[in-house]
Amino acid sequence: MHTLKLRTRNTAKRAFTLIEIMVATVIMVVLVGLVIQITSEVLKVWTRSSGKLAANAEARIAMDLITQDLETAVFRNNGQQWLRVEAPRATGASGEVKLQNTEQTVGLKLFSPALDRPKEDALGVAIPGDICAIGYRLAYKKSYAGTNAPEVYALYRRLIDPKLTFDEYMGSGATVNSNQGSLAAPGKNNANWTNSSIEADSNYLVSNIVEFKVFIYLDDGSDEPVNVTPGTFELASDYAFGGDPVTDLAVRMDQLLYADIILTVISDTGLEMLNNLDKIPESAAEIVQQHGETFARRVNFMARPL
Repeated sequence: MHTLKLRTRNTAKRAFTLIEIMVATVIMVVLVGLVIQITSEVLKVWTRSSGKLAANAEARIAMDLITQDLETAVFRNNGQQWLRVEAPRATGASGEVKLQNTEQTVGLKLFSPALDRPKEDALGVAIPGDICAIGYRLAYKKSYAGTNAPEVYALYRRLIDPKLTFDEYMGSGATVNSNQGSLAAPGKNNANWTNSSIEADSNYLVSNIVEFKVFIYLDDGSDEPVNVTPGTFELASDYAFGGDPVTDLAVRMDQLLYADIILTVISDTGLEMLNNLDKIPESAAEIVQQHGETFARRVNFMARPL
């Protein structure tokens, strides 16, 4: 009997009290909450970083292509346009790019022996020549087919094969008046290089663009980019190197010195925040700084006009 009482008393001493269980439960809940919060933050950082890295990788590819095309650009002193930079358009203008930032460069057109030019046609026949007509265009459009597809800023690059380039823009059929005289709409078949053809889905280069600028500098002692509004970095209007000075601001090609390329991309998370700017406390500049990356490069023109 005495032994049974001792066992009962010892068993009671080893059991948890209600207070101890409640304290342990509270501690466990706090620890689980901390783990969940830390995991959530890690996932957010991972998502933000992976999205930013993906956007940056695309931007580097685009920057390398633009650099390559400008460094190897071909110029001729024949009265025709060989390099054209197009200025922003007013928001909502018919047939033009919808841009919220009017300081963006809208288009770039030039001729270059592109390294990624097609070497064979669809039948496997070798394509002669190496000089390609190349067009870049910044567009605000749906990122993929579908009624619910979001609209994003994207940069497109149209590469015309050397044979078509020669036949339509540089050969005997490319007269000053009807073809290469103005790179705004060159070629016997203008459909090859219109804005809509450059912006075709197949010519997609990089999306989520929040800044795209190309500034051309001349060897004229001014150290200022061509046709930029004083005190700003905004193109005043379209301009071309060579061509008709009546219809376009024509610049002498023998003065070409170098170009500055500025390209800023933002992650999908940042783009979503920009699209809901009125619902969050951050400013657009803060969002771009946190979720975007800016690439800037100075490119020297290697070739001299012939």
